[in-house]
Amino acid sequence: MSNHTISIGIQKHGLNSQGFFSYSEPKNLIVFIHGFGGTSIGTWNNFPTYITSEEEFAKSDIIFYGYDTFKGQAGDHSGELFKFLNLVENPVANHILPIAQGLPERNYSGIILVAHSLGAILTRQALIFAINENKTWADKVTLALFAPAHHGANIINLAMQALPGLTGLLGIFAKLRYPILNDLDNTEEGIIHYIKERTHEFQNQNKGDCTKAKLVVYAKGDKVVRNIPYLNDIAPIVLAETSHVSVCKPKSGFIEPLDLLKSII
Repeated sequence: MSNHTISIGIQKHGLNSQGFFSYSEPKNLIVFIHGFGGTSIGTWNNFPTYITSEEEFAKSDIIFYGYDTFKGQAGDHSGELFKFLNLVENPVANHILPIAQGLPERNYSGIILVAHSLGAILTRQALIFAINENKTWADKVTLALFAPAHHGANIINLAMQALPGLTGLLGIFAKLRYPILNDLDNTEEGIIHYIKERTHEFQNQNKGDCTKAKLVVYAKGDKVVRNIPYLNDIAPIVLAETSHVSVCKPKSGFIEPLDLLKSII
């Protein structure tokens, strides 16, 4: 018998978000948040198949959160992610886990937020909202990041990798068309600078343990993001022969992303 339900579409939250809920009493909630040009499931390749069949995750509810990166700004999406995280701690009561599944309400002891690229910016901003509003679920959070864009990104390279077929010139136009790409400029007026300043303040006040990533994974030679340590995050693990896009995609012969996630469960 499977450890989890089949994929359940999560309506009214993000874009094509999908949940796999444990048939056992779950200990953890794991939420995956993709980056620019990604999708709820596609960004993570075989993660849904592997994670729902591994015994280490049998007592974890797993959600792949999606959002439309081609519409809106990072601030918009982080606000919506924050709203979702406020609700998902009680998924039955908040109609995320359908009552028809016959599963009881959840009482998670841990919440693992797994973000790729731009998803790291959204997740960090959502955590700032949570700390500001004294949300108790923030105390349960463990942060895991793959190729995080929290220092900004080479926007043209990102657009070209996320939108196959673009040339460098069209990559410049992509920045004009998709406002969220401007959020990846690390300027003093931008969201990246704001997030780092607020996170630094919280950590200095001993209020931001949830903002200290417990897993950071770099693609060696990443051509999109800057592989630079972030405040009090754990030291990174560097995966050779991967790219910005492939570093979070487990497959046959490359299960490191899955094994690394297991290490923090």
